Amino acid sequence: MLRPARFHEEVVMQQVKITVEVDGEVVEQVVELVGGTLEEREEKIDAMTRQLAAKTLQASVDLAAAPRPLFRRGAENSGTKDSKRER
Repeated sequence: MLRPARFHEEVVMQQVKITVEVDGEVVEQVVELVGGTLEEREEKIDAMTRQLAAKTLQASVDLAAAPRPLFRRGAENSGTKDSKRER
């Protein structure tokens, strides 16, 4: 039975730095040591990128969303405005 040849994959440590800029201003930066085989490092860097993208997107949505008032005013014809109970 023939087995496929396996290449020895070297375990390497790399410093990965991902920076997000908006309008020329750094809004988020992640620096992390990533180690493992090439495949493991690729998976870790992909996960870092996805997490940072989700965090950055949420921050953009939060900034773009109009602030909501804390309390709503009662409508003219709603049954909740200044209604008194009859006894």
